[in-house]
Amino acid sequence: MTTKKITTKQNSLSSQFTFLLAGTSVNIDITTPAGELGRFKTTFIGYLPQQYLFIQYPNSDKIGKFGQFFVKGTAVTVRGLIEGHEASVIAFQTTIKHTLSIPVKMLVLDFPQTMVIHKLRSAKRVLTELPCTIKFEDQELAATMTDVSLSGCHINIIDGGIGLLETSSIVTITMNADENNKNTLLSVTCKICNLKPYFRGVEFGGEFDSNQTSTIESIIHMALLSER
Repeated sequence: MTTKKITTKQNSLSSQFTFLLAGTSVNIDITTPAGELGRFKTTFIGYLPQQYLFIQYPNSDKIGKFGQFFVKGTAVTVRGLIEGHEASVIAFQTTIKHTLSIPVKMLVLDFPQTMVIHKLRSAKRVLTELPCTIKFEDQELAATMTDVSLSGCHINIIDGGIGLLETSSIVTITMNADENNKNTLLSVTCKICNLKPYFRGVEFGGEFDSNQTSTIESIIHMALLSER
């Protein structure tokens, strides 16, 4: 996957935000002093070049105990999908400058010093932790996708699959593309490679069928937005 790092010394830094459209969904990561990670979906509102970014305050019903850390000076990581010549994911670290309540509750963030742009047209794997379901014949198993690329992925099944799945088996991987809408499912098929025991289940590498590029790219988008 092509990755480009841009700094404030380059004139193109502010211009990249023109592709992160107002109303775009973004993920914001926050880590507590104890090292606990919270990841929340919210909305990009806009920016003032080289000054501030504005994003909607995450849903108060979902942030729970993390709410106490959404204060001035807290470091956050933001990831979002940008639309340009080629769809990419933008990621940057910054700090909370202020919170506003009018006209809507929002976070004011310092303009980042650097950002990273990931482009999809490459086979490099993205580390992630995406919940998914593995279907084989009439069996469904809960699993986690731990990395993904355009050519394949790695799957962990903590419980189940022993004696059922075999190397070269064709399975269907299904995941929810939107945690707020259970009807937005993505499904891809793959051939099992390198099957190994894993706790009370199995782990394996999967080779994607080549005619699923659009769906695979959508999964990579999800993985980049929740990259470990």
